[in-house]
Amino acid sequence: MISLVKNKSNRAQVLWLGLGRLGSFALAFISAAILSRFLNKEDYGTYKQIMYLYASFSLIFAAGLPETLTYFLPKLNKGEQKYLVCQFELLLFTLGIAFSSCLYFGAPYIADLLSNPALTEALKIYAPVPVLLLPTFIIENVYICEQKSHYQTFYILFSRIAVLCGIILPVIFYRANCLVALHGLVISSLCMLFVALLLIYKPYKGYALSKPTTLRIYDIANYALPLVGADLSLMLFNSADQFFISRYFGEITFAEFSNGFIQLPLATMVSGSIATVLIPLFSKAQTADTFNNAVRSWQNAIRNASQLLYPIIIFCFFFATEIVTFIYGNHYACSAIYFRIILISNLFNIYPFLPVLLALKKLKVYTAFYLLSAISIWFTEAIAIHFYPSPVPIACISVSNSILLIVAFYLYIKQALHITVFKKEVLALLGKVLIHSVAIALFVYSVLLPFLKTFPVFFQLSILFPIFYSLLIGSGKVLGLDYTAIITPLFNSLKNKEDEHTN
Repeated sequence: MISLVKNKSNRAQVLWLGLGRLGSFALAFISAAILSRFLNKEDYGTYKQIMYLYASFSLIFAAGLPETLTYFLPKLNKGEQKYLVCQFELLLFTLGIAFSSCLYFGAPYIADLLSNPALTEALKIYAPVPVLLLPTFIIENVYICEQKSHYQTFYILFSRIAVLCGIILPVIFYRANCLVALHGLVISSLCMLFVALLLIYKPYKGYALSKPTTLRIYDIANYALPLVGADLSLMLFNSADQFFISRYFGEITFAEFSNGFIQLPLATMVSGSIATVLIPLFSKAQTADTFNNAVRSWQNAIRNASQLLYPIIIFCFFFATEIVTFIYGNHYACSAIYFRIILISNLFNIYPFLPVLLALKKLKVYTAFYLLSAISIWFTEAIAIHFYPSPVPIACISVSNSILLIVAFYLYIKQALHITVFKKEVLALLGKVLIHSVAIALFVYSVLLPFLKTFPVFFQLSILFPIFYSLLIGSGKVLGLDYTAIITPLFNSLKNKEDEHTN
């Protein structure tokens, strides 16, 4: 563990960020699983609608500052970094106040827009959360630049445990309703802010504030403002399906939809971790050699991510009903169809493309693509609501637009930037992993699952998943596929470091 903490390689940073996000998602699932069982669907749907509003608009109110900080911090000395972090914290507090004010005073209008009167009181209780949480957004960016991502991991785990205790304990032991859960969330957010501020300023302890002489406000604004446009386009793109389902199908259907239509946590964790590490790598690429090295790192990440994630995605697709039932209970088994639909998009969206676009200053292209796709998704979902009013077509349209957007990005990178990421050997590897995973999952699903149908779903999954992976790894060696490639080199290097330290 000590060697892992001291390891500053890109692979180690990805692992730490990944572990933090995995822990975060695991605790988030625990929270959702408990709330699904203790709250009725109306209360749970209202709670999820608030989380949807926060997730959508926090992108806009963060104003691109976290990503901007990641780009500029590596270019400054410690004193200048401390000054920049202080300025960014002040800006985030100000933006948090604006966000909270919009939620509090706009609560009646938002409730009317989403056709849920219960949102009015709930949003007013929740309103302090943005001003408490927005200043915590840059902790990951500070520590990835310090190459000490383990601090971020520890903070994520602390914050999720704080939220879990703040929400779940009052619901279980006091009163099971949405308003009680939101009061607990406000208290836990205050604890998170206090710890986050201590960690954010920890790397700069003992350094005097030094205003950067090579960095102008114009430089920051010139980098951040296009990110705001990109985040606005991303928010419009991601919020369409939630809006239509909230407004036209009510909070009960929204609860069922939101419990199923979620990105696979491990996929989001891995792709997000890779992107976070690649951004400073591309940012510091000033020569052709360093840029080519960054591109090779990107290609290696694609190979490793596919071998790690494709088997898990395929397993979850085949056993979606069992997984959803285990997490949320039998009354949310209908959410499995949404989970299967969104898993299809995970086959495409696990490969980050933002770092290279940022490095080549193509953020306007990024924004334009997302804006066009957002217009497409709102238009096509509005048509679907008119001609076939059901949440399932909404989910299918959302996934189709996501896949088309990702394909368009990589075609642009290939045609306009002349960077071929998915070469023939890479595509052959992806296809091989996909077909192999489907074959093993189909065998386990059709041959082994029928013998376990009478057992509880936890028992089924705890038996079938190890069998699936054992068959996958064993037969993968025959086919030349190494499904442990992303982890083995890291632990081999850690073992070598420990041996060197011992000697």
